[in-house]
Amino acid sequence: MDEIRFIKHSEIDLKKWDETICNSYNGLVFGYSFFLNSMADNQWDALVMEDYKAVFPLVWRSKFGISYLYQPFFCQQLGVFSTEKISEKTINQFLEKIPRKFRYQNFHLNYENNFPITSQTVKRRTSFCIDLSASYSEIFSNYNADAKKNISKGLKLAFEYKKDIDLPIVVNCFFEAYGSYYPSNQQLKEKISDCSSQAIQLGKGFTRAIYDGAGALLCAGFFFFSNGRIHYSMAAPTPQGKKNKATHLLIDQVLKEFAGTSFIFDFEGSDLESVAFFYSKFGPVAKTYLEVRQNNLPWWCRFLKK
Repeated sequence: MDEIRFIKHSEIDLKKWDETICNSYNGLVFGYSFFLNSMADNQWDALVMEDYKAVFPLVWRSKFGISYLYQPFFCQQLGVFSTEKISEKTINQFLEKIPRKFRYQNFHLNYENNFPITSQTVKRRTSFCIDLSASYSEIFSNYNADAKKNISKGLKLAFEYKKDIDLPIVVNCFFEAYGSYYPSNQQLKEKISDCSSQAIQLGKGFTRAIYDGAGALLCAGFFFFSNGRIHYSMAAPTPQGKKNKATHLLIDQVLKEFAGTSFIFDFEGSDLESVAFFYSKFGPVAKTYLEVRQNNLPWWCRFLKK
């Protein structure tokens, strides 16, 4: 049986770690050390199989003197990443090796960590993806009538689709639109700005935007771009862009730009009915991943929140 070791953050060989994520058949941008360091404030340890043959990041915090595992914002999936196909048995071996000091656990596994659910501590979550190997006309044909109508409306505008706009424009646009939905949003804004900036420098992220004919911003987005996937990570319209359905136009233009490639466009969710409905307009395929939740807290802090 392959040995699985618990390793503290300070002892992780980050070069080997990142090589494993890069070469994993199920690698995702969320697993890279730059992402975890930014979004988890360097507070993550790991389970490592053999010489980094497979790895499992454990993102933690501490409250009331108790350490617990949680899923960072903007980080849809983690779990076991491996350079070889992994079995349900191996996934369970990793889960069993999580140190008992983490009395509360709430984290997400990745697409390839699926297994039959036999416990109330595990539930399925939904994401939506589009295979971009098809031509743009094929992709567009799968849009529903409402999406086609809104895109047609947008195309009548004198708009400009801009690439590689300054990251602060995207971040400010997103947090002006949706910042109120996030706790400690200023701190989170700084984290995702740092993470996104590093991603762009590493060639693992890009920005795109829609402007009107007068040069006014209508919609801006940041997309992680790694391991064969384009992640719809942070995008939002301005008030004027919302009126003109500019988010439809931004998504459509990105899909058009990358149509006919080997990439997967990943909407990253959602289990929220309204968000899922919006994503479904573009004809994606639903994919599932697992959420694990274990609560072994003492009675006096059973309601611990991240």
